[in-house]
Amino acid sequence: MSILGKFREHGVMLFLDGELYTGFIKLQADRGLGRSFAGLLPFVEGLHNLGYITQEVYEEHKRKYSQPLVAEKPLTMKQLKKKENISKLTAAFSNVIKQWATMNVKSKNYWVEKAKEYRDTIPNAKLVLGLRMEPVMTK
Repeated sequence: MSILGKFREHGVMLFLDGELYTGFIKLQADRGLGRSFAGLLPFVEGLHNLGYITQEVYEEHKRKYSQPLVAEKPLTMKQLKKKENISKLTAAFSNVIKQWATMNVKSKNYWVEKAKEYRDTIPNAKLVLGLRMEPVMTK
């Protein structure tokens, strides 16, 4: 077999020093990429930043080489409803925080109890619990 039979026109072998190899491994792990995609993604980024490929080519290849090795599983209906509920409660707790000074005692007590229930799930719930500790301002 001739040497031309083994030639891989588009294959490139890279020799990385310790810092570059560590960065490569971190990129691969953080993004869940296979070895080839972890090598090609920064290559595409570099070609684009240096002005050697168009925005269109860059976006196409970036999308392609950003695909993780293992795709995320779609959420179940139960998980989707839970996620939606948490989003709604996050927004509700944000509104409570904004309106706290104008709320009546009954409403404040309701939201404090709700915040206790969700303090480990929704960060804004902890903020509501902190508001109940503030001293009441009198004239």
